[in-house]
Amino acid sequence: MNQVLAGIRKWIDNSSSKQKLTAGLTVIGVLATAALMSMGGTSGVAQDPLGSTTFYFISAFVKLMVVLLLIVGSALIFRRWLQTGSSGKPARQMRLVETIRLSPKQAIHLVVIGEQKLLIGATDQNVALISPIEDNLSPVLAEENQPQPILDFGSMFRSFNLPAENAQAKE
Repeated sequence: MNQVLAGIRKWIDNSSSKQKLTAGLTVIGVLATAALMSMGGTSGVAQDPLGSTTFYFISAFVKLMVVLLLIVGSALIFRRWLQTGSSGKPARQMRLVETIRLSPKQAIHLVVIGEQKLLIGATDQNVALISPIEDNLSPVLAEENQPQPILDFGSMFRSFNLPAENAQAKE
């Protein structure tokens, strides 16, 4: 009994809230069904001459479970039947190798289709083939660190005021 309780506690700790809700609703449904079956003499249904006994409710419940299992089993078989290939996943014919963004709305993509590599340009409105790529190209190494000129506000401001300063110096 302790092992069962420990297993239940472990399941509660590791399960998601959706799983807990589903289990709770299932327990409530089973308890409600048991309570309805135990109230055999107090209901008008129990006076039914067609045999509304506890076994009637159990057989209806079993039949419902069999029908649900048949539906789920048929769906699984049908899904496997529709899938292609032995691994369950179809083989991919196209693969995106690399994407370089030129601007927020423009990019170039290197795509492999079968044995062929294509360079494709894409914008929000258009997709165009730029050129096929040869296989013998070597990969580009990381961007080379070229020194960038450091611009600060003061140097930019002085560059805009140079003509004015020259004009004042000439006076």
